[in-house]
Amino acid sequence: MDRGTPIIDPEKEKESNSLIALLWPFDELRKLSEMDNRNLLAITAIGVVPMVILTLFSGLIREQFAFVLTGLYFSVLWSILFYNLFPAPSIRIGTSVFCFLGTALVSVSFLALIFKLPFVRLDFDMLRSPNHLERFVGFWLWVGFPEELVKVFMLYVLSRRKDILFPSTYAYYGMVCGLGFGIYEGMDYQMGANHQLAESPGEYLFLNLLRLTTLPVLHAVWTGIAGFFLGFLFLYRQKMILLLLVGLGVPSVLHALFNAFNHTVASLGLAIMSVLVFSLYFAKHETLNYFLGRQQ
Repeated sequence: MDRGTPIIDPEKEKESNSLIALLWPFDELRKLSEMDNRNLLAITAIGVVPMVILTLFSGLIREQFAFVLTGLYFSVLWSILFYNLFPAPSIRIGTSVFCFLGTALVSVSFLALIFKLPFVRLDFDMLRSPNHLERFVGFWLWVGFPEELVKVFMLYVLSRRKDILFPSTYAYYGMVCGLGFGIYEGMDYQMGANHQLAESPGEYLFLNLLRLTTLPVLHAVWTGIAGFFLGFLFLYRQKMILLLLVGLGVPSVLHALFNAFNHTVASLGLAIMSVLVFSLYFAKHETLNYFLGRQQ
């Protein structure tokens, strides 16, 4: 027998020549256990969720309920994207839900309580000042810093469990916290402020889109930066002051600058810079860990 001639199984040859076998895809179901296929299946499932909701519950959906469902839909979509773009060890779905709901309910309520205190007076003149520096200071005092402060509350709660040891994991959970805050804020704007801000139905639609896409992602990125540095703080507490200043200072300044230059080319640049800064910090994980470890 010629050693160079492959042995062909008659059954295999018959199967490969079968048009039905060629066109029938379900014999590959066993491969869905592989990671790439699971991700593809998840994205496909998320893609049809709005159609499922509209098909099954079209007669029951009211405006506020529709906003809530849309917010939850985008939240799941962004969370999956964050998980794949910024992989971190020991991520748990239950903890992610805790961070999302805890920030949306507890942190937002705590922020509202702060602004109801008798000695807290929101200075709208600073927020509307034509002077860029004064407007930035106003947004930092009354928007950027207090919002970034309350958004990390759930991360502090997680740190008490002492079972999360990686700053990259805190960064991911920080993004989920920011997402919870941003989505809640977006739904609030949809049911109120956007009606007054929009000058046409098209602008109202676009404002709602921004509140469910770009702005929650920016909140997620800012809190992701804070979570990254707080993760190092929980490991290296002797550097607490420095890590607190950076962890809360960088995102709150970016947040305030974005608001101060809102609806301008500068705000677009600041949005892109925020994502870039977070990505670069995330990539710097090993270097920072080595540096801080040597400083102990």
